[in-house]
Amino acid sequence: MNHYKKYIRIPPGESVDIRPIAGIVAHPLFQRLLHVYQLSTTFFVFPGATHTRFEHAMGVYSKTRRFAARLAEEGVLTAHEAKNVALFALLHDIGHGPFSHLIERLTPYDHDKNGEKILDEMKEAVQESGGDFKLIKKCFDRSSPLCRIVMDKNLGMDKLDYLERDIYHTGFGQRPDVETIMNYLSYIKDDLVIDKKNLEAAKQIQRLYLYMYKEVYLHKSSLISSRFFQKTIALWLSLRHIDPEELWGMTDAELVAYLYTDTDPRLQFLYQCYRRRRFPSTGVVFRVEQKQFKERLAGKKIKVIGEKDKFFKRFQQHASPQELEDMEQQVAKLLKVPAHTILIVPTLAVWRFAPEDILYHDDGEV
Repeated sequence: MNHYKKYIRIPPGESVDIRPIAGIVAHPLFQRLLHVYQLSTTFFVFPGATHTRFEHAMGVYSKTRRFAARLAEEGVLTAHEAKNVALFALLHDIGHGPFSHLIERLTPYDHDKNGEKILDEMKEAVQESGGDFKLIKKCFDRSSPLCRIVMDKNLGMDKLDYLERDIYHTGFGQRPDVETIMNYLSYIKDDLVIDKKNLEAAKQIQRLYLYMYKEVYLHKSSLISSRFFQKTIALWLSLRHIDPEELWGMTDAELVAYLYTDTDPRLQFLYQCYRRRRFPSTGVVFRVEQKQFKERLAGKKIKVIGEKDKFFKRFQQHASPQELEDMEQQVAKLLKVPAHTILIVPTLAVWRFAPEDILYHDDGEV
């Protein structure tokens, strides 16, 4: 009998048995995730937020494996389905580029599409780990309902893990009751459904999600640092005539190294601002009309302008990096300053804050 054991410890206090997935974990394309920050440039505001996509992938795999194993014991999933949805969980983020979502609008496709391309390159490792490549591929393109176990926007294993992990690493005290939710979670008619008796814990997840968006993901300084670095990368791509697709294969450190070694004065200025955390100060803020008072000024010389909803909807439709750059150049021309010193930071789409209905069952009745 083989008593060989191999576990990876991940925060906040979990051991993941990697024996069944050793071939995937050791693959260079998966190892790259060790060098990609989960929360991009958020560490400028929350210094503990330096956890990686690798750590998150291991966490989602561990949660999915345990949950799917219970579903298999209950006869809801086959052993084959349980194994492969866990492998999908492990691989679901392999498409992320350096600094996670930050580079996506600079490239012709998103991390999901890139993930499908990388999955093809890892086919042999997936099959050697006992994976059904076709089924995992269907989870990637969302054509298999099994993907909802991981990707459900309310209670999927991906969301449960990143909320727990992001809260832990950013230092916020209240953590979601993930274990209780998983114990009372079911998979009924291709949907994740919570037992009615534990509905309050599911509502807590929604509240924490909104809280994290307001306090962490949409923290003003986080948005400024993210947009600033995106602008820096866009300038580098333009100056050096680099195909944006090349970004996908890089790590965070490799991308920063390219910027560090570039000799263009504008890039050096932007890189040194990034390195020293000297980001532009806020001069003008646009708020929804009648809500200008919500902007915290703290004695700063900030002009707050109220606009109607249609202004923000239109702005979101014209907030690509190139369109923002064009607007920044126009502002710079009016102010008679260099364009690379002006920064316009867009808001995120409102749909991210709209709570979704939670499916629950009462003695099996959804």
